[in-house]
Amino acid sequence: MAKRKRHPGVTLIKPDRERSIGWRARFTDPDTGKTKWQTLDRALTTREQREDWAVRKSRRLDQRRLDLEGGATRATGTPLADAIERYYSAHPQLRPATRKAYRDATDKLLRWAKGARIRSADDLNRARLMSFREQLVNEPKHAAARNGTRGQQRRLQERRSPHTVNRELRAVRTVLGYLLDLDLLPRLSMDDLRRALKRLPAPVERMDYLRPKQIQKLLEAARRHDAEMFIETREEHVGHRLAGTTARHEPIGPFIAFCLLTGVRFGEAVALDWSHVELDALGDDGTGVGEVHINSQSKTARARSIGLEVSPALRTLLGIMKLQSGGKGRVFGLTEGTAEAARKRLTKEYGAPDAFNWQALRRTCGTYLTNAPGIFGSASAFLSAKQLGHSVQVAEKHYVGVVRGIPRDARTLEAAMQVEKQVADIVANIADAKLRAV
Repeated sequence: MAKRKRHPGVTLIKPDRERSIGWRARFTDPDTGKTKWQTLDRALTTREQREDWAVRKSRRLDQRRLDLEGGATRATGTPLADAIERYYSAHPQLRPATRKAYRDATDKLLRWAKGARIRSADDLNRARLMSFREQLVNEPKHAAARNGTRGQQRRLQERRSPHTVNRELRAVRTVLGYLLDLDLLPRLSMDDLRRALKRLPAPVERMDYLRPKQIQKLLEAARRHDAEMFIETREEHVGHRLAGTTARHEPIGPFIAFCLLTGVRFGEAVALDWSHVELDALGDDGTGVGEVHINSQSKTARARSIGLEVSPALRTLLGIMKLQSGGKGRVFGLTEGTAEAARKRLTKEYGAPDAFNWQALRRTCGTYLTNAPGIFGSASAFLSAKQLGHSVQVAEKHYVGVVRGIPRDARTLEAAMQVEKQVADIVANIADAKLRAV
């Protein structure tokens, strides 16, 4: 009677000395049904060690066949880079900023996978993803190199903040979750993703916003910026227009006032079109207050309307600008690049506060809308969240109780922020600009 094989399905192949090939094993892959060859570890020097390895391999293959019969996902051999690229091909609607953030995170995953010799999406498992998470957590912080070339960075001693690490973990988890739904990650489950890419505990800091003195300083800097003129341009020299009537810079004051008094996101303000501004819209009392519509191309993919009753000066400003521009095209005529360049110029040359950035304007608007008792009253958290385009939970968590001492008779944002004069100066500056040009 023939002796029964200890490792059915696994055949050990003797070395080929002429071709410098060591011991190998031949078996049928349960996932693909194709014959595969695997080189044995050189540490398996005795026959007993090789036989024991073959027995364990045979048992794993049998278990894999049982798992597949029970409905397990089959391995496809898809390269990890191709699988990740499929996610971006299937999501062309991603906002540029979101796509860049996801790309940066998945590029780190691919670089780590290359170092860990992971080529196929089939090779990812929970333990390996845990190793990737450890690398992200321990990655040092980088900053621009002093006196270095453009783009050159230096490594700092401290680690990156939990918020930065969590942003990357969230991006990787989103991409891998999509691949999991496509059955491209046979060795992972949704629970594995949750456990392996668990976010770090992140402290909730007190909301940072601009104080009235800082807002006044910012708006005054913007007014000086917009009022600065060339001494004499070539067109003025030949007599086509009066000397000293050509602005040195594109106006940035109206854009800053709009972001500050509406709380819209930077990209939403840049993309705002005149067709989405309705200056004759009626308020709750039936009087004309004006309204701005943010379409569904925003970050949350939800359209919303912002009433201008909380800022009458802003309605006046938009009315003047609409008359001057004819009410067609973009409201501000700025690109993200020109607006950001103006922001840096204001801080560096015109004395704007260092804390000024576009997100700070949004936080400042949300802070005063939520805490000013005379604007929205007891419904402040709900209505401010509705205007800014986030949830009520965000308003209650980050904005409620942040600032106190706002006068109860302050019915507008300008009054609550104590910048009525500065906003009026920006309105007057825009109104005078047309007269100077004429």
